[in-house]
Amino acid sequence: MQYNALIPILLFFLAIQPSSARNYTLRPQGKADRTAEVIAIIDRMRRGDSLILEQGEYHFHDTAARPLELYPSNNTGGMKHVVFPIVDKRGITIDGRGSTLVFYGKAFPFALLQSRRICLKNFTITTRYPSAIQFRMTEKRADGFQVRLGDDTDFRTDEEGNIHFSTGGTDVRTNDGRISVHAIDHLSICYLMTPLSAGDKNEFPAGFMGIKGHAVDAHTLDCQYYGDPHPKSILSPFSVGERVVLNLAEKRRQIACFMDGSEDVCVSGVKVRRFGGMAFVAQRSGDIDYDRIDVWPAAGEDVSVTADIFQCINCYGHVSITNTRAGHSLDDAINVHGNYLRVEQAQGHTLQLRACHLQHERFFPYRPGDSLEIVDSHTRRLLAKARVRRMIPSEEDGFLCQVEVRETVDTIPAGALVENITLCPDVTIKGCRLSHFPHIRLSGRGLMRVEDNDISHCYKALMGNDLAEYWYEAGRLSTLIIRNNRFRSCTALGGNCVMSFGVSGWGADAPKIHGRVVLEGNTYEDCPLRYQAEGVQELTDRDNDNNQPL
Repeated sequence: MQYNALIPILLFFLAIQPSSARNYTLRPQGKADRTAEVIAIIDRMRRGDSLILEQGEYHFHDTAARPLELYPSNNTGGMKHVVFPIVDKRGITIDGRGSTLVFYGKAFPFALLQSRRICLKNFTITTRYPSAIQFRMTEKRADGFQVRLGDDTDFRTDEEGNIHFSTGGTDVRTNDGRISVHAIDHLSICYLMTPLSAGDKNEFPAGFMGIKGHAVDAHTLDCQYYGDPHPKSILSPFSVGERVVLNLAEKRRQIACFMDGSEDVCVSGVKVRRFGGMAFVAQRSGDIDYDRIDVWPAAGEDVSVTADIFQCINCYGHVSITNTRAGHSLDDAINVHGNYLRVEQAQGHTLQLRACHLQHERFFPYRPGDSLEIVDSHTRRLLAKARVRRMIPSEEDGFLCQVEVRETVDTIPAGALVENITLCPDVTIKGCRLSHFPHIRLSGRGLMRVEDNDISHCYKALMGNDLAEYWYEAGRLSTLIIRNNRFRSCTALGGNCVMSFGVSGWGADAPKIHGRVVLEGNTYEDCPLRYQAEGVQELTDRDNDNNQPL
């Protein structure tokens, strides 16, 4: 072989060899803000590089964070202040070596965007100030109630009865909209509203207490009902002395670890002690491994995160959550789903689609080649199948997009729902301890396995739902295997059964849109009613000792 013929081969092998990997190291410096240093290092990192945080405590403020416009589904989109902006990176590692990362104000810790082969490991995430604050009712009257707030919470009221809460790092006013109030010992949620609170009350998923606030002293707030005539206006559902928290992060503006358009991501040995919002959110991402995660409140606190612990929206490949302890969240422990979009117009080869929930803004989960199913919004009957050619988001309307498909769609009626059945991952939840949370919610066409877990003290341990109302979460189950789990006190927060499978808007006559559910080798303690199954084609129950389905 001549020398000239060897050149292309040599260039090929050089191209596939990893570049010289570098370790970038930070060391603790008291409470100094390290945000700018972290961002500068991440910008320099290349394939094979690692950022090592020598064990200690590190502090990060929003003021030096990188502004990025992000639209996480099921959260509030817009400009975020990202401390670890991992954008278009390949093969890098962030290793905390057991360090604690403390975030202030509006800091958005991790954003992984269009990245591959990323590893995050061995650190604890917390916030300088809590977002779930103690709210203990001390007096209940016909015309109102009185509460004592936690010692670390400042507040003030004005002449109109509006309330301004501050925990030193989070300032929230009732004027800005609703604030959610949660019971700790049973699943009960409502909203706190004052006369000038913004927001469409018809969109609320629960009732609200319409009150005027008056500061009695530094920690005591008196609330008087102002007589809101709206049908969702309620009196306080909480008892005197009951443990209750006020969620100052109800709008879900921040996420501890967010990924979008990323693939082959490993998150291991990561702890979250408190955070205002969700812990781990992945969307349009694939092959994600969460291992040895620990989301649990610090000693003396009631809440870990104020929203869901894990959310996977329109992901693909395989998602695993293993060897994890998680709980004491104000929303679901795990939620895997896709999003329905509604057909506004169908003509020729073009679908005009609208995202229907306020927290689905600019989230359009369609890629060239993806397979779509279009269903009737009520019966869920399959109307058509289509394959995506391209998606064009509207420049003027953040909830509208146009999807060009290979098939003719002239017969599709306005109001039909569209589900992407390609972006449905296989899911493994194994070897986890999950406790004190509302639900685990699973839906989608992938193979889902829930095995060898200890699940306790929840409203319902597991729900398999097609939720085409309010949240517009898709879709139908294909195969769900629930095996060798230990269920304990799984209706302790007020639910009526351990597991339920169904179709939103339907009861016992639900269309059978779900495929196969298998129960095998599970044990139940203090769980009198095991499951309620509607809309399921095949349910195999091998947990048949003293079985009590509804």
